[in-house]
Amino acid sequence: MRVLITYVEAGNGHRVASQAIADALKEINEDKTIEIIEKNLFEEKPKLKKYQDFLIKEVKKASTSSIHSNIQLSLMNIFGAQNTLKFVNGFIYKKIRDLYSDEIKKINPDIIVDTHYFCTYCAVTYRNMYNKNCKVVTYDPDNNVHGWWDKRVDKFIVNNNFAYNEAIQKGFKDEQVFEVSFLTRKNILGTQNTKEFYRAKYGIPENDFVVKFADGIYGKAKMRSFIYELIKTQKNVSIIAVAGKNDKLYDELKSLSENLPKNVKLFPFKFVEQINELICAADLFVTKAGPNAVLDSVYLGVPIVVNYYANKIEEATKKIFVDENKCGLYIKDKKECKAFIEKCIDDKSILNEFKNNCKRFDKTKSGGPQIANLIKNTKI
Repeated sequence: MRVLITYVEAGNGHRVASQAIADALKEINEDKTIEIIEKNLFEEKPKLKKYQDFLIKEVKKASTSSIHSNIQLSLMNIFGAQNTLKFVNGFIYKKIRDLYSDEIKKINPDIIVDTHYFCTYCAVTYRNMYNKNCKVVTYDPDNNVHGWWDKRVDKFIVNNNFAYNEAIQKGFKDEQVFEVSFLTRKNILGTQNTKEFYRAKYGIPENDFVVKFADGIYGKAKMRSFIYELIKTQKNVSIIAVAGKNDKLYDELKSLSENLPKNVKLFPFKFVEQINELICAADLFVTKAGPNAVLDSVYLGVPIVVNYYANKIEEATKKIFVDENKCGLYIKDKKECKAFIEKCIDDKSILNEFKNNCKRFDKTKSGGPQIANLIKNTKI
């Protein structure tokens, strides 16, 4: 059985979800009955690469302005989400769709596993045009279901009951939709060492209150302004700042780190694959409501402050982990966030309730094995 697991860079969430599924499928493939092919098909042709660059720009715009993202989500529903999906991707981007489908044809898979709506649309196109026996399995890495997920898939997998009900409301059939536990990748699941170990590894003071900041892979949301506010504090604090692929921000933070008062220490990083180590080194994680970043922190028992959400997709993450499960707070004002951090510096016990609530999410019960078995048991 040939299983194609597709990758796409449009934010980091789709990529890490694909990686987590691949890791889990390899774990149950001891009998070697599955040929696992992992590929970013957008890297195969210049025109496909250009389209992926367009997706990246859209994610960056959403991180900068919630208005841009919400306008897009509203427009998709004007003529019906599925009609708009087919018009935009089957007419405006028809050449890209066909190029992508042709790349799938070269691989000739029995099952295609996707984590992005455009990849899913192309996979369904390939199945309908070239191989009726091929099955399309989609995992939605978000915490809700937006209208551009193609309802013609064979299996549609979600990670919570709210998303399951939303999928049914949007017209997916009950036999199509499968609910699994929250999904994360191997380096999160395998984290074993202590906070003290990781602080020593990265040269972070053992006894400081440590705040980690991140803004997704592109570092385009509120992190910069929140850091500039926090460094005004008179209290001892260490700041981990992950700029991701935003080199300009990284260079700025690197320069800033060399000109701070003695009570404040700033540790800037570029994109870090082993992000689990930096999360574990922190007492608190301040971030936008990216589903994977928030989930990683919660799985590792580190409370969160959500300081921004771009759209209904990220709002769902805030609702699940902050409003419902109380693993942290939503603080959109940088001065209020600084004041909260200063309270925590004086009294770390403020975070105890949030830490206890994080324990509701057991990282030993990640959805990876469940998804892997759903793939393996798909009839072809």
